Amino acid sequence: MGRRLRAVFRGPVDAAFVILLIGLVAKATILAAAIVGVHWGVLLVAPAAVPLSALLLAPGLALHGGRRTAYLLVVGTLLSTVLLADFVNARAFGRLLSVTMIGSDAPLDGLGSAVVAMLEPTDVLFYADVLLVAWLAVRRRLPRPGASVRVRVWRAVTVAAVCGALFAVQVLTMTSDPAARIVSLSPLGSHVHEAYAELVDTNRVLDPAERRLVEEWFAGNAAYQDPAPEHADLFGALAGRNVYVVQVESLEDVVVGLEIDGQEVTPVLDGLLDESIRFTDVVQQTRDGNTADAELLVHASVYPLQAGAAFMRFPENRGYASLPRLAGDHGWRTQVLHGDVASFWNRDEVYPRLGWDEYVSEEDFADTTQIGMGTADTALFNQALLELDEHEGEGPVLMYLSTLTSHTPWDMPPELQELDLPISNHGAGYLQAVHYTDAAFGEFYRALEERGELDRSAFVIFGDHEGVHKYFPDEAPPLVPENDKRLPLIVHVPGMEGFEVDHPGGQVDILPTLAFLMGVPADEYAHRVMGRNLLGARSGSGVDSDGAITSGVDGLELLTQAYDVADLAVSGDFFIRWR
Repeated sequence: MGRRLRAVFRGPVDAAFVILLIGLVAKATILAAAIVGVHWGVLLVAPAAVPLSALLLAPGLALHGGRRTAYLLVVGTLLSTVLLADFVNARAFGRLLSVTMIGSDAPLDGLGSAVVAMLEPTDVLFYADVLLVAWLAVRRRLPRPGASVRVRVWRAVTVAAVCGALFAVQVLTMTSDPAARIVSLSPLGSHVHEAYAELVDTNRVLDPAERRLVEEWFAGNAAYQDPAPEHADLFGALAGRNVYVVQVESLEDVVVGLEIDGQEVTPVLDGLLDESIRFTDVVQQTRDGNTADAELLVHASVYPLQAGAAFMRFPENRGYASLPRLAGDHGWRTQVLHGDVASFWNRDEVYPRLGWDEYVSEEDFADTTQIGMGTADTALFNQALLELDEHEGEGPVLMYLSTLTSHTPWDMPPELQELDLPISNHGAGYLQAVHYTDAAFGEFYRALEERGELDRSAFVIFGDHEGVHKYFPDEAPPLVPENDKRLPLIVHVPGMEGFEVDHPGGQVDILPTLAFLMGVPADEYAHRVMGRNLLGARSGSGVDSDGAITSGVDGLELLTQAYDVADLAVSGDFFIRWR
């Protein structure tokens, strides 16, 4: 056996295999350092990355000549592209892409310019090893192993068997901590493990212990729906009104009220605050799904998955105590408008299951003028007015409007850049885009005022996730102050006396807070939502997308478990019990 192995591995070193293997190991180490930080422990990624990388390259060892080089180049290019995508995602979000995102065009459909904006010239170095092998092949500088077919196959099988066994040991001894798993399995190994986990988790049945954990969590959280005595009279304050829920793309709390050289960034929103409830300590809770996660949080009051997006992984889930379903049960017609194509993030499948009466997508818009990554916000609000005309006299409407123009890359046409800013960078572009969206909403608001509809209208304005601080934090200063993952949440009722609520909370709390204001009894949703009433005597759900908990929260243990419970509830379709 020993002589056979020596014969198998005797001969010229396969330079292409070695160059690509070293390159993949180096890129895995750099990527891990970008996520978990630069310290000595991250060097453990290098040996951890060898087994899987070699296993994926090993079939090339069985081939000969040009086919051998072609296989290694194709695999090397594909793996380098995955690692580069991870690196760009880590630059923006501090974590790996999920397997669901890699396998889907959802995060890229319409986002090409945003992805390009996050690339840097040095990113081409992720292909340095591939380019070197290609150059050596063209120049005929690669050694040509002249072994027989039998020896080549034995060599490939031996490398694959040894590396496969080593990777299996890594999986069996891995930690449950996702960050530590990146080190112990390597980034590519983490993807393989996640792919397997998603395969077995799809439509899974919760075991008795898991179901008990989920049930006990929801029962404990239900105690946080009662209003504070001073806010009890606000129950039903929005009853009978048209309620316009405006989800503003990338709107950070810090820009509301922000002035630069005497110029208000959001003059329309600023002007509404005296007649609004403003919640000042609401944290971002979106993860891999970004805007789709925000919609799950607000439409269903459910935390996002810790890997992938619920809209992509579990689009067929039913039974949520959703905002449109609760509103529909209490006399509202429900309609959602979004300037994306209908199928983006599986919305055409998910929205009907959430209970929306009507979904108006880009294909239905009368005006599809494009700015940035999608339909202009002026077109969105103009379409909303057309929908109101079409359904005039049909009773109050809950209308959910998702804006797009303030999405990265914030490359506004010069004629729409109304702020005079001292510098030009992503921070400045972000402010120009937010200012435009604010103005577009202002036109919609004034149109309703001219129609005499303000006295029977209410507006809920919030951000879906951070903007410049999420994608380009180094370019936020000096124009945009630190935001600390805070998102604005404003409930504007024309004629009311405004006030501020400083309870810690999160996006998951928007549904139960609105349900209370709309006059929906808590017993219709308390045991089915993961959020809390922000007008309650105790705090809301102040736990951000990274699991950091805001100081001063109540029910700390519940918030510590929240994302894990959401994973179980969504993957196990826990909510179907109420259908």
